Amino acid sequence: MSGVCNSQAGRFTASSGGIAKGEPMATPRNRRPDSGPADLTGMLLRNVPPHNLDAEQAVLGGVLIKPSILDKLGVELRRVDFYDPRHQMVWEAMVGLWRDNKPVDLITLAAALTAAGQLDPAGGPAHLAELAGCVVSAANILHHAGIVRAMSKRRSMAGMGRRIIEIAYDPEREPAEFVAIAQMASDAVLKDRLDTHGETPDEFLDPYTTYLEKLEQSGGGGVPTPFWKLNGLIRSFMPGEMIVVGARPSHGKTALALTFAEHAVGLGHPTGIFSLEMGRHQLLNRMFSSGAGVAAQRFRDGKFSDEDWSRIYAHCQRMKQMPLRIYDKPARKPSDIRAACRRWRQDGGLDIVFIDYAQLIPPDGHHQNREQEIAAISRSVKLMAEDLAVPVVLLAQVNREVAKRKSPKLVESDLRESGAIEQDADIILLIQPWDRSGREDIQFTQLTVAKSRNSMTGDVPVAYNRKHVRFESDERPL
Repeated sequence: MSGVCNSQAGRFTASSGGIAKGEPMATPRNRRPDSGPADLTGMLLRNVPPHNLDAEQAVLGGVLIKPSILDKLGVELRRVDFYDPRHQMVWEAMVGLWRDNKPVDLITLAAALTAAGQLDPAGGPAHLAELAGCVVSAANILHHAGIVRAMSKRRSMAGMGRRIIEIAYDPEREPAEFVAIAQMASDAVLKDRLDTHGETPDEFLDPYTTYLEKLEQSGGGGVPTPFWKLNGLIRSFMPGEMIVVGARPSHGKTALALTFAEHAVGLGHPTGIFSLEMGRHQLLNRMFSSGAGVAAQRFRDGKFSDEDWSRIYAHCQRMKQMPLRIYDKPARKPSDIRAACRRWRQDGGLDIVFIDYAQLIPPDGHHQNREQEIAAISRSVKLMAEDLAVPVVLLAQVNREVAKRKSPKLVESDLRESGAIEQDADIILLIQPWDRSGREDIQFTQLTVAKSRNSMTGDVPVAYNRKHVRFESDERPL
């Protein structure tokens, strides 16, 4: 059956769809005091979240006039963008009809709300009639939708502000969490909603060819490793990737990370190192042994020759020119690491990050068990890599039971508390164990690329230089 909307009489009459005959339509005089243009100062004083009910009504009324606008707004506006719970229900019903390729009008809308048991909670027939009569044109609907989105973002920011206040009064929370949440609020303002316009070849091909030219100039992009055979498998450490390096205790995790880091710095890539296990002096001992060519034993017994001192001072001068940051404070949470990385990127750039190691990172929140903690840490590191658009190399322990089994070769599932780490990692590198009882300065082993989301897996022969605590290419003849 059909319905008739008589704007002069202010009545909507229908014989089906849940709207009663002769129900009066609301007028602007009937609106609530806070339904007019947004008075943000007044809302603040009344402790009311930011909103604009006029804009919400204009959007909903505009859809009833021009349902085809849902092709754009149906994926750009969300239920939570509307402040009034009645408008949330009406919008959800409208989008549901649109997704089912059904007409969107007062009759179908009322029927959909009735079927969902939401007609009365959505304001009843009177409110639907009010929406239908509150606008005479859909010409400004996109502008009104922008107001609705902006108010939604303001509410999100207000909510984050309340979280910051709660954290400030919680003695168990760290100040660095303020920075992380404040940055999230800033990102929410700077990031626009998902663009559903799509792009034509005329729009996306020029940026793509520019990207390819830059890729060619950079030799493939990302941060390469010092091992050409490894680069042949994974190409390089790419922005946004989480690279996990796993090994048994005392089998070179930190040495490999520093080998990667020194190579990156040598190529001019701004590099950040978070050492949660070793203090700064221990870390520098290794870096000077490797970079200056001074035997590691000298840094343990303090017996330096004149030549050693010459090498150390020369390496000091080189290091002063390196784009390197070292952070050696223990028990740093993911939010601390993220905040430091943001600061480094602003101060002098950041191309790659190393974290030593996963199991020493305390989680930001409280979790029921260790597996959930590691999962939260792993996910935080992966999101940080994506957000900062840099590769993050995360060191990780393997399970102790590995030493008890017959086959010594490490596999992906050997990573300790590994479920989430395996899932989140883009690349997993495993340092295969070797016989550490030997006295040779050079010991040979393999790096296994156990997982590579966007490239190849395989084994790479490497040599561990025990005298200078670094990994080198295994150039032995086959």
